[in-house]
Amino acid sequence: MIYACQTKYCHYLFYGSQREAACPDCGKKQIRPATRGERTEFFRLRTEFLPVGKRSG
Repeated sequence: MIYACQTKYCHYLFYGSQREAACPDCGKKQIRPATRGERTEFFRLRTEFLPVGKRSG
């Protein structure tokens, strides 16, 4: 599942399990499941920054 940090300045998006208790970037415990738009952004950025040899297509 993809989660989003809800803190005012972090907003980090990351893969995690239901056991996740804190944001891996800032350490705060204010995380929630990502919205559809956040998931779209997560995958867009992930694809954009993959090395050319690792991209499909």
